[in-house]
Amino acid sequence: MASVSTHGNQDKGPHLPPPSKQSLLFCPKSKLHIHRGEISKIIRECQEESFWKRALPFSLVSMLATQGLVHHGYLASNPRFGSLPKVARTACLPVRSAKS
Repeated sequence: MASVSTHGNQDKGPHLPPPSKQSLLFCPKSKLHIHRGEISKIIRECQEESFWKRALPFSLVSMLATQGLVHHGYLASNPRFGSLPKVARTACLPVRSAKS
């Protein structure tokens, strides 16, 4: 007859450290430790994707809208520089918010 274990803790897998001792990078679902290098690579990829797919298109659209508003007279153009200061300032807003 095989011996039956009465310890319920053996079925749960390896012992996990208490939450106060766990690293923020510890994933209890997969029981794997995520390395800092991988996390920094993922963050870098997310920032690059955010710039190319969100900030840059929004910046271009807002520049075109501002130029259209200046052209139609809804916004006053600068007597010396024309619409350039308003368009440049509009272009910088989405890019700055994406980097934050």
